[in-house]
Amino acid sequence: MSWILHRIDDRLIHGQVLVAWGGRLNPDRIWLVDDAVAANEWERRLYLDAAPGIDVRVVSVAEAAAAHAAEAGAPGAAFLLVRDLVTALRMVEAGAVVPAFNVGGLHYAPGRTKLNEFVYLDDADRVAARALLARGVALEARDVPASRSQSLVALEPALAP
Repeated sequence: MSWILHRIDDRLIHGQVLVAWGGRLNPDRIWLVDDAVAANEWERRLYLDAAPGIDVRVVSVAEAAAAHAAEAGAPGAAFLLVRDLVTALRMVEAGAVVPAFNVGGLHYAPGRTKLNEFVYLDDADRVAARALLARGVALEARDVPASRSQSLVALEPALAP
């Protein structure tokens, strides 16, 4: 069973992930993939304790990419969380075979433009999105399981490869 959600969300582990997605999909493990968090002991500890009852693994992109295939065959269910499209692309370029990413939250920041209420993109995001799409990775915008999924390309047709 293993990988049941690959999600891009700049907030990483938070209420929507734990309550909405976790309540619906019941993961045994959450892989939080972020080089900066993995390198910061305080922040890493914070996330390790953020999901009681779930095995949280805070790892670098290289570690996650190396373990991705083995996790795919592991018993139970797992989520993979990355902060942004650039990190998602780095995972795929490092060898992780990811058919689709749920784009659940890329929020407003200077230089980003709005696609919907929870997805804002800047130029680096667009470059990464195009590269992922060109590699056959689907990008679906959906904040919570009860919402309708929308292709990122439908929200911004210029992303089409």
